[in-house]
Amino acid sequence: MGNLAITYQHIADILSFETSTLKLEKTLTQPSFDWDAIVVEGSKHLVLPAIYCRLKAKQLLHVLPVDLINYLEHITSENRKRNSIILTQIGEISQLLNSHNIEFVFLKGAALLVLNCFSDIAERMLGDIDILVSPNQLNKAHRLLIDIGYKPIKQTLGNDFFEHKHLPRLKTDVSSNRIAAVEVHRKLFISFNYNALNPKSILKEQQENIFIPSLKHLLMHNILNYQINDKGVLYNSISFRSAYDTILLIQKHKDYQIWYNDKFFKSYFCYTSLFFQDIKTVTNSKSNYSTSFYLFKLRHLIFYKFWNRVLTFSNFLFILLNRLIYFTINKSYRKAIINDRKRIYTHFKSFFNSF
Repeated sequence: MGNLAITYQHIADILSFETSTLKLEKTLTQPSFDWDAIVVEGSKHLVLPAIYCRLKAKQLLHVLPVDLINYLEHITSENRKRNSIILTQIGEISQLLNSHNIEFVFLKGAALLVLNCFSDIAERMLGDIDILVSPNQLNKAHRLLIDIGYKPIKQTLGNDFFEHKHLPRLKTDVSSNRIAAVEVHRKLFISFNYNALNPKSILKEQQENIFIPSLKHLLMHNILNYQINDKGVLYNSISFRSAYDTILLIQKHKDYQIWYNDKFFKSYFCYTSLFFQDIKTVTNSKSNYSTSFYLFKLRHLIFYKFWNRVLTFSNFLFILLNRLIYFTINKSYRKAIINDRKRIYTHFKSFFNSF
């Protein structure tokens, strides 16, 4: 797995709706084909079930080693069961919030499951159920979920001094059929502002009767969630789960949009179109110096890991500097930091040990 660019292209070809099946079969049957690399990277990107489902749809499962077929089939089956339970959980939450006239929409993976945009619900891996709620009903919605058995996780001191994009995450007992944690959002980003994705606009244009954002907003949020919240812009990289979601949403929302040329969207399309013809065809994205540098990193893994560590450390220093300034000017925050110093020391130690 010395050249990630090759592995990434293979994963993209498997997930793509544009790749020639005959050409893909020829690639996959080569004696030198590295299935281990596909499994490793597919797992990192949370797309192993999608890989299995797409290979099955293309009638190419026969080219896989038997033990790999069994492994992927097991993971996909378990994810299908999990998503089926989560859909029931989503239905329960929807009924609860509707009965109390809460204005809300499901976001991200939960919304995509509700939209039924996957050929098989097993394709999409997700952890939490994210819900955007009208600001004036935020606490009420959170309380309603607590009243039926959800429990907020313990918060760190940052929750008292900095506004998060969602209220404390809600979980239930392990024995409960509510297997996904729930996050009740007040907004989509912590400090980033994008007017088209403000809560008021999303709730106003929600799809009728199914309580999810419009296709345009789903597509916008999918892209910016990766670019901003998952730091895609910082690392100038791609996410195969996000890219696959984008392809499915573009198939449903085919009209060319002027917002595609906004810098955050344009950057996303440039990187994903390196591997996906599905995206390149729609957005007419072209390579540039940044994408060439990205391919260089993927082909030179030692440098790739080094460069990502530099970016991670730089981002950490930026956050630390802002916290130090706040520590200096805010007496309450200063006191809270001193009282919580053991946890903070452990956090610092863990961060530096990761290098």
